[in-house]
Amino acid sequence: MTLLQWIELISAILGIIGVWLNTKPHILGWPIGIVSVVLAAIVYFESRLFAEFGLQIFYTLSGFYGWWKWHTEKAIQHTLYIQRISKRQLLISIFTGIALTLGIGYFLKHNTSADFLWIDSALAAFSFIGQIWLARKFIENWILWGFINLFSISLYFYKGLWFFLAFFSVLFVMSVWGYVNWRNKMKSATFL
Repeated sequence: MTLLQWIELISAILGIIGVWLNTKPHILGWPIGIVSVVLAAIVYFESRLFAEFGLQIFYTLSGFYGWWKWHTEKAIQHTLYIQRISKRQLLISIFTGIALTLGIGYFLKHNTSADFLWIDSALAAFSFIGQIWLARKFIENWILWGFINLFSISLYFYKGLWFFLAFFSVLFVMSVWGYVNWRNKMKSATFL
């Protein structure tokens, strides 16, 4: 295996562990996820998936935000409840995702040699939304991640990123499990 493939594999393994912890929800998912996305940034840059590369920078920053938010809420004895997104927040998120897709796509088209720039841009834009939803503990984050993971699997198949293809296949299953687990926690009122 090449060095880049080893980085991809380690990133995927750490990503699975981090997301698995987030489905619980457990705070250690955030720091493990940060390491995973820093490694993934290297792979995406070398694969000319520049929107995904930029997204890793956002994931790193939002990872610190989510880690801080979950820690702070727990530390002050105020639980950050798993909740449903409001219709207003959903509409704002959809329009924001579309606007980000167009903005990222336009930028990539005119400034890079990006492959699959519109798919890459849409995945990056809606992953941005999904990460915010996860940090705010909106249960719908798992539904959004399910769709993102399915589209990512197709992209990575075409690009030959086999470890990331396997990683996102596992993430798809975990997004279903995360939704079911969080829904059960909501029903039993054991919010964490």
